[in-house]
Amino acid sequence: MTQKPTILVSGYGSWAKAKNNPAALVAERLGQEEFECCNLVAVELDVDTNALQDNVNRLLDTHQPDGWIGLGVSGAAVVQPEMVGINWRHFSVPDVTGAYLRATPIVENGPAAYNATLPCVEMVEKLRANHIPAALSFSAGTHLCNQLIYTLAHTAEQRGITLRSGFVHIPQSPENIAEKSGLEEYGASMDPATSARAIRLCVELLAAKLAA
Repeated sequence: MTQKPTILVSGYGSWAKAKNNPAALVAERLGQEEFECCNLVAVELDVDTNALQDNVNRLLDTHQPDGWIGLGVSGAAVVQPEMVGINWRHFSVPDVTGAYLRATPIVENGPAAYNATLPCVEMVEKLRANHIPAALSFSAGTHLCNQLIYTLAHTAEQRGITLRSGFVHIPQSPENIAEKSGLEEYGASMDPATSARAIRLCVELLAAKLAA
């Protein structure tokens, strides 16, 4: 690739498990930074299952990215690049429209799963080398985080385009945990500044792979 690659970073917005979603905050922060390695596009995605395909199509048409890193929040204590997306939507909580799907395919008669095409193993190694806790994940759940992995891969396949894509879960923010913590309720968290540094390292690694 002779010119700088374009990398899109999408962060999911408010939903039932994160009114102030650190994923959207991290994407916004990165969008305000300078990247010598790539042209970075940062967007916030609605947690809307039925609008996701249209939003993916729109963003692909508008920005024509070479890589796409989706961001969402999890209850884990580490940054987790996701290895695979499966063809199921099975919600424990509704999306922002109130949709509450049970055992519903993302794509009717579509492939059972798609592997992410981000350099997930190397992302974990790079983050750990920079003293950021990270681990591979082989299950992105069955909500919209998983749906984005699957939708990106399936759409790229259908369009016949090359797109290095996948998803990274980041921990909750300390503020979100503090809001809901009681005497017997707590959870892991990571400062959004650290999460943003982690995703910046992931972007730089992906850009190097795309430019090679």
